[in-house]
Amino acid sequence: MKNNRIIRIVRNAMGWLLASTLMLLGYVKRAKHESFQDSVITSIYFHNPNRKLFRRIVAWLQNNRYTFISCDQLLEIVDGRVPCPRGAVWLSFDDGWKGNLDNVIPIALEYNIPITIFIYTDAIENGSFWWKKVREHSKRLPPQYRDINVLMQSSEDVRKQVLQLIARTETLNPFTRDAMTVDDIRSISEIPLVTIGSHTVTHPVLQNCTDAQTNYELGESKKTLENWTGKLVRAFAYPRGSFSSKDVQFLQKHGYELAVTIENRFARTGDDCYLFPRTDVMDDGSFNENLCHALGVWEPIVSKIKHIIKPRG
Repeated sequence: MKNNRIIRIVRNAMGWLLASTLMLLGYVKRAKHESFQDSVITSIYFHNPNRKLFRRIVAWLQNNRYTFISCDQLLEIVDGRVPCPRGAVWLSFDDGWKGNLDNVIPIALEYNIPITIFIYTDAIENGSFWWKKVREHSKRLPPQYRDINVLMQSSEDVRKQVLQLIARTETLNPFTRDAMTVDDIRSISEIPLVTIGSHTVTHPVLQNCTDAQTNYELGESKKTLENWTGKLVRAFAYPRGSFSSKDVQFLQKHGYELAVTIENRFARTGDDCYLFPRTDVMDDGSFNENLCHALGVWEPIVSKIKHIIKPRG
């Protein structure tokens, strides 16, 4: 555990150095200029950011005259019902982390900015996220399934069977709960600045699901969230950004009007509303690096660096 912390500290220090260099070279300035072009929307997603980082990102966007838009406004813009404001920015959060209650909601209220939170309902009902359970209880699993990436590439039937091995003996400690509660969801859904969206029932990789499993994940999560909040759920976030052409048919069947990916680019008003791109912000790391992430600068540069240093075989 100590070694992992050291590795993370070193990694983030290197990230800060690279990001600071990119900023000095004008990459962020050029990305900002692009984000203020006509019909461009900066669509940024988070998971469980700390309060200091989230505040700095919001303050930078506000100080640079971005216009924060809600999910409802985004849908009106994408549908062409209203014009896109210059410097439009839409903020969303995946999963339903308990930390959002202290680190995100108060900042959104302080700055009066709308946010969208995509909820994975099984975690809300059971207290934790499946990948954390795998990490914490890996010794209970067959060796070949202790790697989360292996489970991400397995069929949905296999993933569920592996998770059942944990569920049979797991007891939830309420003091270590990672996810919000149902009462939390009900409470924040009453805040005018907060929109609740769906992130499936069990957070599967949809490409690994059968049609019946996909239909359940999309339909049941929407129904559950609407029962909890009493409000229409219009938006959906693909878990891990994974999707296939069949998923759009199920989204339309269940009445979703927007589905978001993790494609690293600015969104535009003409984009497919069921394949809407978002750039990411890490939970930790430096402000400089995360600003590069948010403006789509980071991934292309890092991909080029990895290609250059990749061993030739």
